[in-house]
Amino acid sequence: MTDGKRMHWAAVPIMIVQGIKGFIIPLIIAFFIGSTGGGIGIFTLIIIPVIILFSLGYSFLYWWTYRYYVKDNELYIRQGIIIKKNRYIQRRRVQSFDKSAGILQRPFGLVRVKIETAGGGSEPDVDIDALTVQEANRLKRELMKKMDVPEETEQSQAELNVHSEIEEHVEVEDVHQDALVEESTEVVDVEEEWTEAEPDDRWILGNKRLFIAGMTSGGVGLVLSAVIAIVSQFDVLLPETFYESTVGYALSLTTTLIALFVVLIALIAYLISIGITIVKYGQFSVDKRGNDLIVSRGLLEKKQLTLKVHRITAVRYVSTILRQPFGYTTIYVESKGGGSAEEQQSTMLIPLVKRKEVDEVLRRFLPEFVFEEGITLTKLPKRARIRYWIRAVLPTFFVTLPLTYFFPPFGALSFLIVIPALWIGHLRYRHAGHYVTDDRLVMQWRLFNLNRVIVPKRRIQAADVVQSPIQRFRKLSTFSVSILSSISGKSFEVLDLSESDGFDLKDWFSKQQQQQNKNEEESIVD
Repeated sequence: MTDGKRMHWAAVPIMIVQGIKGFIIPLIIAFFIGSTGGGIGIFTLIIIPVIILFSLGYSFLYWWTYRYYVKDNELYIRQGIIIKKNRYIQRRRVQSFDKSAGILQRPFGLVRVKIETAGGGSEPDVDIDALTVQEANRLKRELMKKMDVPEETEQSQAELNVHSEIEEHVEVEDVHQDALVEESTEVVDVEEEWTEAEPDDRWILGNKRLFIAGMTSGGVGLVLSAVIAIVSQFDVLLPETFYESTVGYALSLTTTLIALFVVLIALIAYLISIGITIVKYGQFSVDKRGNDLIVSRGLLEKKQLTLKVHRITAVRYVSTILRQPFGYTTIYVESKGGGSAEEQQSTMLIPLVKRKEVDEVLRRFLPEFVFEEGITLTKLPKRARIRYWIRAVLPTFFVTLPLTYFFPPFGALSFLIVIPALWIGHLRYRHAGHYVTDDRLVMQWRLFNLNRVIVPKRRIQAADVVQSPIQRFRKLSTFSVSILSSISGKSFEVLDLSESDGFDLKDWFSKQQQQQNKNEEESIVD
């Protein structure tokens, strides 16, 4: 593999910084262990240089031994300092090719490339830290050309090859798609499309809605926890005399001033949360080019994700508690071989949009998921309401009972949280439901956020109706469907449908399965 290419030389300092970042917690522990004796300490003086030297040596050797090239429709990768590892990835197995330019790559004008394949794990199969934009485009052109399969053909193949086992389905679909690709004579120049061609359509988030997304993101809780954790460690960093005088002064303050201080900390956390959202989703846009949806976002770390329309298996709307009163929602898509861990193995397509604008956006980018006739959900029966109340109230007893026991009599006031719990249970009952047509299924539910998913019938891998003894007595059922998404699929369910609705939905899906089995048998006979 002597003719393989290396990453850009800047991969060495980039990996050094990434390596040191992974040692942040051990370094902090070492610093405090050393500082307890009144100085930095000999332990810290030794371990910090060792970590730096180790990161430097490892990063250089990793860069020197990492080689890659594309030949005969395969990506070859050779890596390993001591143990050599050779990887061979067939081009037809490539599911996604993503570029991102983080704060470490941007000073050098480089990008990071991640490649995912069918049947891969939760992490990318290939992760190249530093390539020039031109080299990344060339690599994408080599791996993605002749990969565009007409949607109608792909759909017909999917109808003949849908299996309840997700891993088996991926393998079968790849075989059929590969056969179709080999028959195709059209070569798509991905580099030219990406860098020069104007998109067929474009959606831009805009600064106003970006700011609204930050204000309603709901991330303030995590930021507030981090701020409190940092403040709680000030006693270690500050001199003892200064800390004691500060604490003494704080305890002498009035309740009003203490409350103002708490509000100030919460306000700071809220502003930080808004800033994080703006940095993460700034310059957000969705471009449609043929069968591709290209999602771009990020101010400091620019990311670009390419989705194949024919690989999208479901569309999901999520309306958080903060966004529901203003009529906003977020659109996610489930895609074969796609999704990120930070978004629960889904892909965010639109971060913020008015509910009344959702159909218009989907009509432009994913018309298969639009209901022209509108949707009227089939609601749950009234006998299911008490079950939703019970599920919402029971967890509160883990808080109220200990407080009542250990802090009488005021601990009994904690039972007041049962009232909002009942209200949440009522909302879960009121908003749950389903809607079905000949070829599509809509399911809606909520925990705290309101979720609605649209699944084409041909994308469903399995459908289940489950009844507990109590549900059988109450003539209720739980209906769930499974689809291809990320590495292992994803399931959606609605609790406590009426028994008849649950089995009607199962029959609705079973008819398709029977027809598919019949078509498979006929194809085998032919």
